[in-house]
Amino acid sequence: MKNIRAFLILVSLIIAFSSCTKTITPPLNNTPQLVIEGAVSDTTGPYHVNISKTADFYSDNVYPTVSGATVVITDMTANVTDVLTEASAGDYLTHTITGTPGHAYQLKVMLDGKTYTAMSTIPKPVSLDSVTVDFSVNNNFRPVANYQDPADQKNYYKYSMKRNGVHVHHFQTFDDRLSGGRYIRDKLDCDTGTFHHGDLVKVDLVGLDAGAFNFLKEAEAVAYDNANLAAPATPTSNITGGCIGYFSAQTVSSKTTVVK
Repeated sequence: MKNIRAFLILVSLIIAFSSCTKTITPPLNNTPQLVIEGAVSDTTGPYHVNISKTADFYSDNVYPTVSGATVVITDMTANVTDVLTEASAGDYLTHTITGTPGHAYQLKVMLDGKTYTAMSTIPKPVSLDSVTVDFSVNNNFRPVANYQDPADQKNYYKYSMKRNGVHVHHFQTFDDRLSGGRYIRDKLDCDTGTFHHGDLVKVDLVGLDAGAFNFLKEAEAVAYDNANLAAPATPTSNITGGCIGYFSAQTVSSKTTVVK
């Protein structure tokens, strides 16, 4: 999965062409913005909330971590509150909260006199049946996620992948607007040559609610579909208070296969 912070920086570029060769350095809004990324899932915790700030567009991809925040996650359904501990700079961990399908969770971050909040509900879990490999196009190996989409609910998904235990820097969103209740065989996007014979491929099917899905879908478009040199928009956060990022209460189903 691409680092979300890398493509959330607001970019406003004006590209000019002239008869002479010239290096142009467009002025950008370099005011640091707060970035909050957090999730609760139906997998075993602890769960993480990461807080950082955006960096100057022309600097190295080093994003300053933010310490000293008060971070609280509350299971609103079970009325259980967990005050997170900062385990390392900018990385806050839960202690007692568990992710339960159907439960609603509130994230609250208090920092420098400001409060940032988000709500997210864990959907009903959807299980991957298997992961297979498609190599029908130019011998380019592509993992295929195979699962039954439930007919009784609107479903939002994110796919992420690992190759031999290492995250592939790509994620993909999908919703069942046109395929509700059908059996899904979804070929996952990846760069040519990402997978080879003998590779161990792991695919995560992540079930999302609408708020987290909308953020990730917009972020995916910014990261992968913005090839026309237009200024990308900032994905719509489901966190109130004026920050970048998202909070997701989600399900996770994983399967592995070996490329043969």
